[in-house]
Amino acid sequence: MNLNDPMFWAIDVALPPVLYTFHGWFATWMAVGALFRPYEAWYLPFTKWQIPCTPGIFPKRQATLAQAVAGTITDTLLSTEDIKQQVQTLITEQNIYLAVDGFIDAILTEFRDTDKLHRLARDLSELSPALLKQYVLSLVEGLERGKDRKFATIIEKLFDQVVMSARISKDQSYELADRVMENMLTDQQIRTFLISTLTPQNIGALDDSIQRFATPPLKLLARLINVKNVCAESRKFLENEPEKANKVIGDLIKRFEIRDQIALKISTFDMRSMPMQSIANLRKNAIAFTEAFVVDHKQDIMTGVERIQGEAMGTVHTAIIRFNPGSIAPEWLERIKRDVATFIHSYLKRELGALLERAIPALGAYGMIAAKIEKFSPQQLEQVVLRICRKELKALELLGALIGFWLGLVQVGLNLFSMGLKGH
Repeated sequence: MNLNDPMFWAIDVALPPVLYTFHGWFATWMAVGALFRPYEAWYLPFTKWQIPCTPGIFPKRQATLAQAVAGTITDTLLSTEDIKQQVQTLITEQNIYLAVDGFIDAILTEFRDTDKLHRLARDLSELSPALLKQYVLSLVEGLERGKDRKFATIIEKLFDQVVMSARISKDQSYELADRVMENMLTDQQIRTFLISTLTPQNIGALDDSIQRFATPPLKLLARLINVKNVCAESRKFLENEPEKANKVIGDLIKRFEIRDQIALKISTFDMRSMPMQSIANLRKNAIAFTEAFVVDHKQDIMTGVERIQGEAMGTVHTAIIRFNPGSIAPEWLERIKRDVATFIHSYLKRELGALLERAIPALGAYGMIAAKIEKFSPQQLEQVVLRICRKELKALELLGALIGFWLGLVQVGLNLFSMGLKGH
């Protein structure tokens, strides 16, 4: 063919780039379309033979694709460690405070609804006996095991705030003094005590102590009055003349105003004036005695709890019904919110890792994502993929056209080279 022939330029030079470009674009377009279409399997007419490559690649392999995407997301894009780091950035004390603030305000708002308040009071009052019984039982069992410090803490606070600051009035002090006189310092008891004390050995010890440690005038007086003889005669009198001895002792008690002195000591007694070590020992003994008493009388205590179940229900019901959210001081409510937020933040900061390690697998993110993708219709699956990479697929089609165009130019070059060889 002559190089000057227009047919040569049309067929061998212009046509190959056009055909190769169209071929490259069309082939790539078909390949991209085969990813999604047809949506369903096609069969040869009047047969059950499935046409190859139907349905499209993505619809045909949708289950495998779902598992692959779910695995990629949970293992790489949304791993447990990533979730933990993201949650830790959100778990701040201020964010927790905002949640607590809204939650408590919502609860207080509900308390203004009379019907809901009465239902809550009824439900909680019915539950209160079981809660009280369980709490007391767990408290006693904890004391039995020696692992519960709550009770000791309660007794310690009561001791410090009630016992240490307790004061006895004058009337109460005289009442106590009368009980002491009636049970510990009667005429008969004092007489018996003196008789048991004035033994020959004790009388000899008294005389010996006077001679060794007393001043000279007292030593002389003791010798003059003969202390041993006086004590011995006094013992005889106490033993042989009980009625007269009791009258003497009673008269001396009145003259010495023993009752008034005991009452005065009781009314002016202040435990805080005692040595710190004595107070600590007394507190320790009070705790030990109370704990031992509770453990020893466990059954009696549980029986008592069962007896007051009715009173507990009534008390809880009345307390809830009478509760008025408006009576809570704003500063007290704010402090409660802050304390709750601080407690929750401290707990989550310490336990968040362990909680998430148990919670994230329990959510079943992998199965949930895979099941969601498997439920997509072929059209939805195509829309999802195109939404993500529509531009890239279009660029792929253009790349196929560009490759075809360059192959067309290569074919033109080969044609020209072949014509050149024929010319020679």
